[in-house]
Amino acid sequence: MSLENQDDLVPLRALANPLRIRIVSLLTGASMSATEVADELGIAHASASYHLRQLAKAGFLQQTDGRPRAVKGRPQLRYRYDPSSGERLDRSEGRQLVHRAMSTDLARRLAETDRQRTSMDAEVWLARPVWEEIVGLIDQAVALLHDKAGPPHDGVKVSMTALLLELRDER
Repeated sequence: MSLENQDDLVPLRALANPLRIRIVSLLTGASMSATEVADELGIAHASASYHLRQLAKAGFLQQTDGRPRAVKGRPQLRYRYDPSSGERLDRSEGRQLVHRAMSTDLARRLAETDRQRTSMDAEVWLARPVWEEIVGLIDQAVALLHDKAGPPHDGVKVSMTALLLELRDER
């Protein structure tokens, strides 16, 4: 990989924090300010602001037009998830850290579950074309979820975790 292309990679390590995973999920449906993120997640404004800046710096979030404040001063910075960041992830660094953070956040989501719609776990062998079809279908579901996500409290609060793994055959 050329050095030019390495500069375009999003560091996966920036997501290695359950709170940052929650922030990215929250900002999938709406652009929000640090104040709104802090209120929604029940965290300090300074913490929300710090994590938003770090996620934006890593390329997961993009700044959107800020709303003018009721008082004088700069408009509030607003952030929204950048769906193209997934295409630029550097999967070689920080993957285990992100998986641990995802596991921690999944435990929180399971504790908040009101109704489980579907669940699946499998470790099987599939023909390559079948596997590729499944990957494509999950990619479509993920894209649909991100495309149709709305702002907080606008619809049903849901959680989707998709992790498709090709395992080594240890035979």
